[in-house]
Amino acid sequence: MHLILVTSLDGLSRNTAVFALAGGSADTPVVLHDLLDDGVVARRVHVGGDVTERESMVLEHGCLSCTVRFDLAPTLLRLSDGGATRAIVGLPPGTTAENAIDALSTVVPRAFTVETVALAVRPEDVEDQLWDQHTLFASGYTAVPEDSRTPGEFLIGEFLFADTVLPTRSELLPEDPTLRRRGLQLVGELAPHATVVDIPGAAGVCSVSDAARPTAGSLGALGEYDDAAARARSLPGLVHTPETPSEEFRTVECRVARPLHPERFRTALGAISEGCCFVRGNVWIAGVDARVAVQGVGPRISLIDAGSWSADALQGQWCRGTHLALTGDELDDDDITTLLEACALTDEELLVLGAGSRATTGPNTTHTTNPEGAP
Repeated sequence: MHLILVTSLDGLSRNTAVFALAGGSADTPVVLHDLLDDGVVARRVHVGGDVTERESMVLEHGCLSCTVRFDLAPTLLRLSDGGATRAIVGLPPGTTAENAIDALSTVVPRAFTVETVALAVRPEDVEDQLWDQHTLFASGYTAVPEDSRTPGEFLIGEFLFADTVLPTRSELLPEDPTLRRRGLQLVGELAPHATVVDIPGAAGVCSVSDAARPTAGSLGALGEYDDAAARARSLPGLVHTPETPSEEFRTVECRVARPLHPERFRTALGAISEGCCFVRGNVWIAGVDARVAVQGVGPRISLIDAGSWSADALQGQWCRGTHLALTGDELDDDDITTLLEACALTDEELLVLGAGSRATTGPNTTHTTNPEGAP
């Protein structure tokens, strides 16, 4: 069976997306799961616009892995046995597509082929969601108190992993054309690899070029899921930027050839990332053998041990050196460059602190804004 997975932060965007994709098709089931309080999992199956199944069950652990094992996989296998060759799966809000794919592969290996992973979002909400400092649970997106991710961290992960973005419209809130346009431009900065498929409304159809793949009747034209590419995009520290800047947002790239002084970089990081809704890249810290990945979403920024440096990984992007990309709407290239350049070791510090290997020659810092052909 072929699957289209729809991931989302909120149930309204997810529902709008899956029913628009189904387009009233009489033979494509839509499977929706919601994780509720106290381990309750609710399932609905729609075919041709009608609800054919509606059931709630209590699982020992109301989590994704249990839901996939005890309900989603059996439901999809039953639909496949009944003659369905394709299904649209609306994942529970806050559930990552990568975890769902891994769980399905573990429970029923090679039973399903994922055609598309699509993220459903309301563009007007994206910027506020990126800056939300509360957890998914505190903001009301999930029923799992232990989930410490912020809404923005979830969204960035799905933007990177998904091959398709489905901008939705709300039937409850009036549309603001200015905010929607701004949100769509931000989406383009965050997911330059993705096919953006506009959904006019809950009953609308996808308005995209027929050249996009795959296509399937009324499902519309979507991006094509590539498992290796999706996982590579999601690696900590990877820098992938759009070829051209948008009107509202842009991405500044900075490179430093020398290792960075650990204390100066830690002190400067807040000022460097101020006002940036998304920061990513790798830094070379003096005295640290491992590659340090930087991941910042809205108000939260993290430094991650990303393993050893490699001259071969991802076309040489991980050769020793600092490479940061910062996305925002009011960025000062000179200030960012000056702050980062001041973190580089001086000649005297190189002799004292060492760096594990000789620094490369050339200018300490270079920066570009959305360079064409940037990796």
